[in-house]
Amino acid sequence: MNKNIPNKIGVFKRYQKEVTTMKYGYYFDYLITLPFSKENKRMVRVWLPESYDFDNPNKRYPVIYMSDGQNLVDLYLSAYGEWELDKTVHKLAKQGYQEIIAVGIDCPKDPLERTKELCPPYPPRKEVFKREGGTFKPYAHKYVDFIANELKPLIDKLFHTIPEDTAVGGSSMGGIMAFYAYIYRPDVFKMSLSFSPAFFFYKKNDWIHILDEYDINPEKNGKLYLYVGGKDFEKIFLKPTINTYEYLVKRGFCNEQVALMVDTNEIHHEAAWAKYLPTALEYWLKK
Repeated sequence: MNKNIPNKIGVFKRYQKEVTTMKYGYYFDYLITLPFSKENKRMVRVWLPESYDFDNPNKRYPVIYMSDGQNLVDLYLSAYGEWELDKTVHKLAKQGYQEIIAVGIDCPKDPLERTKELCPPYPPRKEVFKREGGTFKPYAHKYVDFIANELKPLIDKLFHTIPEDTAVGGSSMGGIMAFYAYIYRPDVFKMSLSFSPAFFFYKKNDWIHILDEYDINPEKNGKLYLYVGGKDFEKIFLKPTINTYEYLVKRGFCNEQVALMVDTNEIHHEAAWAKYLPTALEYWLKK
């Protein structure tokens, strides 16, 4: 065990609360500025596994960057529910899996701003979005570039990471962002955990045309885990996710590179994503 846990690592301060649902690991946070966002002050939360040795930089960990960062390990911080990431990593470590570092970026308070921030930079279907005088300019490319070009270098400098083993993850709008990051910046993100991705924002043919703009191929892209449920509101996510999976299979992706998990009994909620987080991490971390 670590005898001396620092209260600060660079600009990140240790987060400690008497009342918390986090059982394992250490939490550090920092209020960062996102220059492209209307709500530009945003908390970035870094979760470190319980085996993290603050004094031994030679022991390093893969890193996953996730949207809606307030939902990862503490129900008292969460906006919608908790992923229970700390408990999952702890359990998998006992089974011999590599522990990870998780970096979460809190979402904007305004749902519209969250949608813009996490939506790929292509106009969605008109029936999906009818606000702002009929105009809607999403900018997930700026969000992804910020992670890749500014946040990741900071995290790699301050924490004991494996820089070349970097994943991205999220759910719903965060799920389509995680997929977009995977095809947009394969030089950075070698794994994507895309839960209930909002592919329905685009008509099927329009989405295929968007995918065709990218050089998606098994030799260049890393691994991708897709999850989707099928109950209540989640139904609209089901077919577009399956269509995207089938598109990748046609492009030559095999089971070792793309996985699809479908549970038609699950609704659109953190509890469902927490349920399948273990299989997603296993898929990422298995050698």
